[in-house]
Amino acid sequence: MKRNNAIKLIVSIVLSVIMICSLTVPTFAAVKDEPTVEPRWTSIATMEVSMSFVGNAGNVSATARKHATASHIVGTLYLYKWNGTEYEYMDEVSGSKTVGTLGLEINFVCEVGVQYKGVLEVVAYTDGHGEREIITYYETCD
Repeated sequence: MKRNNAIKLIVSIVLSVIMICSLTVPTFAAVKDEPTVEPRWTSIATMEVSMSFVGNAGNVSATARKHATASHIVGTLYLYKWNGTEYEYMDEVSGSKTVGTLGLEINFVCEVGVQYKGVLEVVAYTDGHGEREIITYYETCD
């Protein structure tokens, strides 16, 4: 009988130690380093797309600027219209700049209640390497 009690005592102690250790495991986890703040792009400084409507006249415009270290920037602004099942291509305009801000715009006739999508694709070149980025903007003609 004493042997059974000793075995029960040992098993209880072992199980208790296992349970305590399992509860303390998260406290031994490695602490992450503080996040570092880094620039989003190395060649592209800024990118913006906006859209406006006055009656049935729509306008989508975009600007992009390169960092001073980049030699030039190339961009294309695309316009799409939601047809109820998918976005259908409407128009596009492209341009490039070596100095200053690249500005692109498309004027179009809009339909009230229809959503439009402007997509700006930009590539800025530094030391012959292109950095490519795409941003999208949605707006409904009201």
